[in-house]
Amino acid sequence: MDAATIIRDFTAKGVQLAPTDHGTISITPRSRLTDADRDLLRKHKADVLAELQKVNLVNLVNIDSGYLAPPRIVHDQEPKFSDPEVMAETLLTTMRQIGLRVRLTAQGELRIGPSDMLWPYDRELIEELKPHLVALLKQEQRL
Repeated sequence: MDAATIIRDFTAKGVQLAPTDHGTISITPRSRLTDADRDLLRKHKADVLAELQKVNLVNLVNIDSGYLAPPRIVHDQEPKFSDPEVMAETLLTTMRQIGLRVRLTAQGELRIGPSDMLWPYDRELIEELKPHLVALLKQEQRL
């Protein structure tokens, strides 16, 4: 059995092997080792230690050279609305989809109902985007 296979087998069991500065092997957690595992490590200590140091050296070179392996899962950033007109258009569409009635009064005031469907955050956002919502509704009335 070669050292790389031994290391792989121990890793699969949840046992981490690492070289120490004074030429021994650090084993974490030790409680998972059986007597057969201990005998195997004693028998192949030199080979396993050399393999661990080689792997450790490769990892250090990769980190020192600025090379880091790409992450396995990459999430796209969530798009942020920055244009208040786009935000108002999206909000208007969403309000209509959930069953809110959005209209302008004869005096040009914005009315949204039923009001019991609005959360405080919704009211704050509507107030912030009110001029843009009014402009959109006026534009719809002209069409």
